[in-house]
Amino acid sequence: MQKAAVKDQRRRDPEVRTRTRPLAEHNLLNDSLAYFIRRAQVRCDTELARYLEPGISPARLAALATIGANPGISQSALGSLLNIASPSVVKVVDDLESRGLLERGPGPSSDRRVYAIRLTENGTTELRRYNEAVKRFEEKIASDLTKTERQQLISLLKRVAATSGTGES
Repeated sequence: MQKAAVKDQRRRDPEVRTRTRPLAEHNLLNDSLAYFIRRAQVRCDTELARYLEPGISPARLAALATIGANPGISQSALGSLLNIASPSVVKVVDDLESRGLLERGPGPSSDRRVYAIRLTENGTTELRRYNEAVKRFEEKIASDLTKTERQQLISLLKRVAATSGTGES
């Protein structure tokens, strides 16, 4: 009689059915590195937005920080470093320029199509402020990690990010 009740409960409750009959093969919801990296990224992007002003997305912040670390960088080099396509780089640079955070100037070559991008004084000030906001944000999201675990996670993610995509598919 008890077996029949469990069977009936499994039929009515998909969560029980899933929980009691795990797949034998690789389970994306439990064993996938890519799945958990993506979930962490979504959480980070959502939480980080609360620490930044509207319109400054994590992507724009990354562009601002990259330009701050590489004054005079070209748009194409910025796109390469951030792994984003040229049309997207133009949109990001246009937006940050309209906010008064960066400026385009002539590049080091004689090619007038190549601009050197630099932070404005306001951009430098805002980047410092964003760096402080990111510190507070990271303290929150990493609050369950020790300092050693946090450093280990960063090190492991750097290795995953740097892994060549030339493996078998």
